Amino acid sequence: MLILQQQSPMSSKGVTVVLRKVGWLLAAIALLAGCRSGERVIARAEGVVVTATELQQAVLERYGAITLRELILQKLVEREAQQRGITVTESEITNALKQQSLPDTPTNRQRVRQELLLDKLAEAMVTVSEEEARRHFEQNRHLYNLPPRVRLRDITVESKENADALIQALRYRKGDNFAELARHFSINPVTRQRGGDMGLVPLNDLAPPLQQVVKRLKVGEFSEPIKLNGEWVIVKLEARYPAEQKTFEQVREQVIAHLKQQKVWQLRMQLPNQLWQRAKVEILDTRWKNVLTR
Repeated sequence: MLILQQQSPMSSKGVTVVLRKVGWLLAAIALLAGCRSGERVIARAEGVVVTATELQQAVLERYGAITLRELILQKLVEREAQQRGITVTESEITNALKQQSLPDTPTNRQRVRQELLLDKLAEAMVTVSEEEARRHFEQNRHLYNLPPRVRLRDITVESKENADALIQALRYRKGDNFAELARHFSINPVTRQRGGDMGLVPLNDLAPPLQQVVKRLKVGEFSEPIKLNGEWVIVKLEARYPAEQKTFEQVREQVIAHLKQQKVWQLRMQLPNQLWQRAKVEILDTRWKNVLTR
């Protein structure tokens, strides 16, 4: 059923998590470090063996630099949050895990904690000036103006015969029984229980055939049956609202919230590298010097 035109969904880019999971690697290193060199065999294959020491060395060489960088970043984020008095509660972590449908494990809790700390840090560090907000409004007035809107009710049925019978019943009561008939006979699952109430709809969001019909209706009138996607629709115009030109004062808070959200997203992406560059990181073990070039 397409009473409203289908709109292309806004693409939403996920924020890249800079601090990746490292718990498994640390656990593996700790486990392997507990074995004395050459005493524990991890795997055998046709007379050859891999020892704990060999595996530990291979893991460190392959993932050690990445893990070291992520651990440093993790601690820098935690220190910045502590200095700003920013904390994350256990209940916040639990709620975030549920929202992301993640298992409640120590590794996931630590990762989500870091994400929430970064979110809160970015939120605390971002400001939007009055001048910025006004400039954005002047350059984007069309985003804040309201288009022509209508309040409609609909009755949707499967056949022309049913629609014609409902038209006769509506004419008999001059449309006063529209909501009652919608509750009893409409097959629209979204509006049926509300007596066909579609709410306030931008006129241009209506399907083109319906849009043309609604433009000709007066408030209180109902349409003839309209065929839409194999179903028959009758609409009643409850109210009509003209386009509105909003002033900055009317949408000031909305503009500031929009700009702040944009800035928070940008800073959230940049903050780990900013903290790294500001921290003057020093790598004392020569094996991991390449961490500074990543």
